[in-house]
Amino acid sequence: MKKLSFILLSLLVGLISCGSDEDQSYPDLITEMAMAQANDEGLLASFVTDRGQTYRVNNTITGMEPNERLRALLGYVPQSDGTADVYTAKSVPILPRIHNETPRHDPIGIESVWMGGGFLNMHLLPKTQGEKQAWAFICDSTRQNPLGGTTHHLSLYHNQQEDVMAYSSHLYACLSLDSVATSFTVADSIVFAVVTFNGLKTWQFGDLLH
Repeated sequence: MKKLSFILLSLLVGLISCGSDEDQSYPDLITEMAMAQANDEGLLASFVTDRGQTYRVNNTITGMEPNERLRALLGYVPQSDGTADVYTAKSVPILPRIHNETPRHDPIGIESVWMGGGFLNMHLLPKTQGEKQAWAFICDSTRQNPLGGTTHHLSLYHNQQEDVMAYSSHLYACLSLDSVATSFTVADSIVFAVVTFNGLKTWQFGDLLH
């Protein structure tokens, strides 16, 4: 049986969890995307924010594989000694690029799209009944732009599958710029398209070297 190259996600499952002994009353948090690094016991040991700041984690965060590195949405309080107390942690899937599957663009809701940390990041609002849906991205075309660079036209692959559109949910996902091109110039840009419940929406990003 052919292995599917897109990601199947249940919208209700998070892969990282705070230790059960943590206080559940949260102080004012910084909530942002980061690259999370586990130690050899599968505990969150450190993370690097999209601004390039590295923090060592003070408290116990479980749910990772030993020495795993993954994309995550973290809520944390930084300390003056370069450590951080992490209060919320949720894994963020890095969507694969697909080439051969028939394009599928089932509509979704969307809160925001932004660039950071070498990723194009998304806060999606799909409708679900808690079952799996399929997600990836497609490079629809590459074209020379007026600045002499390349514009990569991308779109979100979304297959609702058998999941009933019962209620809106929150899903954070991203795609790596490394999977779009091996290198970029200051003249390159990305146009990202998503089919929403209100029609097609697009976002354009330049300055991909930062």
